Amino acid sequence: MIKLKALCRLVAGVSFAALLIPAHAQEVCNPDSFSNPDLIICGQQTFEKVDAVLNEQYKKVLVSLAPADKNQLTDVQKKWVRFKESFCEDIYQSALPGAEAPIERLACLVQTTNARLGELVALQTGLPLDGFYRAASAIVGKDRERNLAAAIERLGGDEFDDPLWKQYADGHCEMSERLFREDFANCSVRMRFQLPLNR
Repeated sequence: MIKLKALCRLVAGVSFAALLIPAHAQEVCNPDSFSNPDLIICGQQTFEKVDAVLNEQYKKVLVSLAPADKNQLTDVQKKWVRFKESFCEDIYQSALPGAEAPIERLACLVQTTNARLGELVALQTGLPLDGFYRAASAIVGKDRERNLAAAIERLGGDEFDDPLWKQYADGHCEMSERLFREDFANCSVRMRFQLPLNR
């Protein structure tokens, strides 16, 4: 009788645990399919992977910083989360009622999370995200009539007038300027350059 009760509890526990697993985790991403359901499954799984790597990197950066910088990083990270959620929700809403709206939202989440991951790696390692600066140098090229500041501004595109973005970017660029002497204005443009294209 005791063994039967233990077996029933085990079966009930496993069944309950199975219910807690999200439905998409049980589904398999088919990268060869372009159907909306498959794109959503693949997008969700990609986002979960990038988000997990970002969370690990965030923990690594926190350990490597001085206490005052840890407080600022925590504040900047919260501002980034608010920006990301709002920004990607706006993209989702602008795509409605289309069936691609969830795909657009997931693509935004992946891109903004990946951009933040790069910023966190740069904060931990001190290595600049120099792809942007290399691109600016390439624009200048041998034509010395174009200066680097103009090339940087050109790469950043139009101003992005979003108060949540400004709070996040200003906080991050203040850290980057203090820790690595990256020019504040260039940092803001570089971060704007990394935003998803469909803004």
